Amino acid sequence: MFPDKLTRLYIENYSTFIVNNSDVKIRTGIPGFDLIVDGGLKEGKTIVLSGDPGSGKTTFGMQFLHNGALDFEEPGIFVTLNQSPQELISNFREYGWDIEKLVDEEKIMIVDARPFKMYDENYETGDPLYASEPFPFTHLTKMILQGIKKINAKRLVVDSLSVLSIQYGNQFNIRQGIQKMIHDIDEKKCTSIFISENLDSKTPPEWYAASGIVILNHFKKTNTMERSIQVIKMRGTKHSEQTYPIRFNENGYHVLHPRLQTVI
Repeated sequence: MFPDKLTRLYIENYSTFIVNNSDVKIRTGIPGFDLIVDGGLKEGKTIVLSGDPGSGKTTFGMQFLHNGALDFEEPGIFVTLNQSPQELISNFREYGWDIEKLVDEEKIMIVDARPFKMYDENYETGDPLYASEPFPFTHLTKMILQGIKKINAKRLVVDSLSVLSIQYGNQFNIRQGIQKMIHDIDEKKCTSIFISENLDSKTPPEWYAASGIVILNHFKKTNTMERSIQVIKMRGTKHSEQTYPIRFNENGYHVLHPRLQTVI
């Protein structure tokens, strides 16, 4: 279940991060990440995961759900506003993740919420949508709450919130819609990751509404791509603000620390 040295070291040191913490923490299971957020994410809270295209946002989100389903007996929901469910399932086979099997077992639910799909399919989310109007936050919230109830979900990933935000010109409406959605989901004690794309230089409204912000970066160095992660906000949680390198292998994400790199 935990095959590599980095993950074993992470598990062996995990207890030191929760001994003096009364908050319930949800372990992401992503090697190295929980070490920098005091043992995990606060239960029932929402964080935003932001980054440029190709920085690994979707992989991080699915690994969070995959680990929850297999290692912690916590069902999860992946809401896709970009890719088809079939594409997601296919893409993650390279890591040996049998997402299709987990879907069949109702340990993971993939909700296809791509806005253009909503015009032709009945999701029982209220009034019908028309091609000339934005996809309301309320519709997405109802879909998520139905999914949480159906599989008793404890984890949620929305990929990506930016697809909804760019439909609205009024920043106030965006922020209010996001805050209401976060409030309704948090009430269900579902720990959530909202993926956000870096579309411009403005601070995304979801950054203000969420309990935490995690940034993924990648840049070209000589002939390779260097990737890193930084936690810049995590309400009520001690966390490192340093930038840490990321490595991908056949098992997915690894966050590297100076103390851990020697065991890779």
